[in-house]
Amino acid sequence: MKRKKFFFVGLLMLFVAPLVLAEDQQKEIPVDEAMKCFCTTWINPAYYESYSYTGIKIMNRDGTFEFYQNDTSEDPAWLGEYKIEKSWIDKDGSVWLHVIFDEGFVKKYALAKISDDGNTLEVVFDYKAYPTVDPETWPYYIMYRK
Repeated sequence: MKRKKFFFVGLLMLFVAPLVLAEDQQKEIPVDEAMKCFCTTWINPAYYESYSYTGIKIMNRDGTFEFYQNDTSEDPAWLGEYKIEKSWIDKDGSVWLHVIFDEGFVKKYALAKISDDGNTLEVVFDYKAYPTVDPETWPYYIMYRK
């Protein structure tokens, strides 16, 4: 009888432990909570001279964005709207977002990661589905809280 009980408990642990551990890996958070981290001005002066990236990205709480080429630009290079579809925190405290950017003529899906200290934003775009954050994937960019 003890052997059966031990076997049953072991089997139960084999199936339950991964579920418990997976729950610890990421925790879904309300979009409003994620917006507190995401809605700010993000900059990367290294992008100022590049035509493929904008050096300043302003994410507004009303669901709009403004992208500027550099800190002296008076007019935005891109304007549009965004919607956070899903947000969660991983085991390291980083905030992750599924975001749809609508630039009027095209929609882009983005996977964004905000570092646990809230000072670094990494984003990868795709035109079809949510990608993974990979610095080797284009278009990938990294920005820093202003």
